[in-house]
Amino acid sequence: MALEERGPLLVFDVVGPMAHFRKFYTNSSSLSYPIPPRTALMGMIAALLGRERDLYYEELGMERARIGVALKSSVRSLMQMVNYLFTKNEGWDGSRGHTQIPLELILPRPPERFVRYQVYFQHRNPEWVELLHEQLERGEYGYPLYLGLSECPAWVENTCLYPSGDVHWVRDPEEALPVGTAVPLSKLVELPPLERLVGRRLLKDRMPLDFYPDRRLKAAGDILWEAEGRPLPLKLRGELFNLPDKDTYGCFLEP
Repeated sequence: MALEERGPLLVFDVVGPMAHFRKFYTNSSSLSYPIPPRTALMGMIAALLGRERDLYYEELGMERARIGVALKSSVRSLMQMVNYLFTKNEGWDGSRGHTQIPLELILPRPPERFVRYQVYFQHRNPEWVELLHEQLERGEYGYPLYLGLSECPAWVENTCLYPSGDVHWVRDPEEALPVGTAVPLSKLVELPPLERLVGRRLLKDRMPLDFYPDRRLKAAGDILWEAEGRPLPLKLRGELFNLPDKDTYGCFLEP
């Protein structure tokens, strides 16, 4: 998105008791990402706006929308066996019995009560951002909001709309900056010295970033974040943003 096309930046928290964001490269075991990948965030934004399934991939694709995420609560994972219908050989009526599949759930780590993610949303068409902001201010959701599964209900808190002029934008900074969002590894210039990472746990996973209209994977990338949601002193390439009431920087989930 060109600088002259940059519009307002919407920030809001998505909160819920638990989450599950299935890893796209797993098969029978339903493993979960600790943070929502960009494609899951696309679905959340589309649900809040009331967009129909399979009709929003282009409008919220990387060519038109910029989406970022930050972990705002300490989380843990729990493996739970779940009974599913055994659907091989036409077992949709339950005649073939059931099969047990491991399901990984993301839960808050005590004393936290909820899982919390902060979402950053900007669009080539500012009306999308402004409409979503108006709806969230009224507490209106187009469709119910979930953290990955219908068994993981969620809601929105702390909505704030920042005009682009109120956001401090930095491109290709010459020094490491405290980054609080998840970071595409392709943006990383270099890791800081180990002494600057004392007490930090860096996690990395490969996540989907975008879909074609027929739900085929369009883009994926390695994403880096801190396990407890703490900022990391990173030197990055590309564009970063700093909100007027924050002392950390963020970037979008895009190559």
